[in-house]
Amino acid sequence: MGRISVYFILNVGFFGSLHCANPARGFVTLQRTCKFPPQKLAEQKPSTLFFSILGGSSADDEPLSSIVKIPDFSLAPTEEDEIPLKENQRLVCLGDVHGDADALRRSLKIAGICNDNETWTGKDAILVQCGDVLDRGSEELACFSLLAKLSQQAVEEGGKVICLYGNHEALNAMGLFEYATSDSEYEKLLGPVVDVALKTPEWRSQYVGNQPARWASFEPNGLLSKSLMANIKVAVRVGKTVCVHAGLTQKHLKDYGGIEGMNQQAKKWITSELGGVIYNNQGKYSNQLQPWVEAEARQTTYINTAPLFLGGGIGTISPVWMRDYSSPNDQPPSNPKAQSMINDVLKELECDRMVMGHTIQRQINCALDGKAWRVDVGMSRGVVAGTPEVLEVMMVDGVEVVSVLTSDGKIPGDDRQIVAMANLF
Repeated sequence: MGRISVYFILNVGFFGSLHCANPARGFVTLQRTCKFPPQKLAEQKPSTLFFSILGGSSADDEPLSSIVKIPDFSLAPTEEDEIPLKENQRLVCLGDVHGDADALRRSLKIAGICNDNETWTGKDAILVQCGDVLDRGSEELACFSLLAKLSQQAVEEGGKVICLYGNHEALNAMGLFEYATSDSEYEKLLGPVVDVALKTPEWRSQYVGNQPARWASFEPNGLLSKSLMANIKVAVRVGKTVCVHAGLTQKHLKDYGGIEGMNQQAKKWITSELGGVIYNNQGKYSNQLQPWVEAEARQTTYINTAPLFLGGGIGTISPVWMRDYSSPNDQPPSNPKAQSMINDVLKELECDRMVMGHTIQRQINCALDGKAWRVDVGMSRGVVAGTPEVLEVMMVDGVEVVSVLTSDGKIPGDDRQIVAMANLF
């Protein structure tokens, strides 16, 4: 599907049309012929995941999060939105993963965060994954499972693992899968678990073939909404560094209640049972059109109730979509206002730097007078299979020292500064 102005490229192929347009939110009405026929139900052996059934399996009209709990993806919560960096403590920032578990493991080993046994070795380090674990790759659940496991281990050592919303987490939560590969991993790991809990595979019918196991996982009040998604933040401040997927502006802070306000609103939305969503876990319908009508209403509800800062789409200034500080790649930003924008928001946050992903760089680099660190190196094989690198900020004698960690060793942050040509003369 071609790009439409500055709006979302929506995956609405399972509908002839999607009438949820709201230009203020960055969505448009699209007309398409039906692309996805109802998916053939998976015929697989029960998953080996640990799970428990909550309140029995007879509830036909309850969200799946109320019926089955899957602890394998429980991300340890971080209540603080502002975290001090202690002497000799490290902040490690990791860019977009996009469903490549091997690239994630290599990055974590470079960072000294885990070993070959996937055991936390980071001591009291704070790891921030800057969003976009989802889409483009086929090992999304494997990535989240590893991050969740490490988050539990880190707490025992005084460390933290914090995951941030990327635009692809937001898209998946809304049921928009334009950039997703398939839901085979979800059907293999989660589908059979729900089959057992509900004593039927017919729960998939309510998702009308639009990657049902994936949609059921990430939707508000879905399978992973409370254990995983509720603990993902929009932004976080660690020491003098603020981390976000795409960028922050003063207007974001003013309009959405600061970092704390955005994190709270995102958590409330993803864990809420929203009006307009009909749960039909037994797949019993009075006619063939009913599941399609209800699925369209479901997606429309998610799109129209999502916090505005998670929407916007390509080309808009949103914390998960903007590129004002990161594009073009490996060069100074083209937006002539970018320097003043980042100066103003960092001053308000009392920070020295902003760390972001979202825009692929050939290597981790810094622009805008040392204030915009761009850490998305396109490491996923589903992107450009870039060489993994991570950013480290360490408190040494009361001063935050910035370095880039690579497979060949540590590089001083000053060596990755990008300077505008005008500043060279």
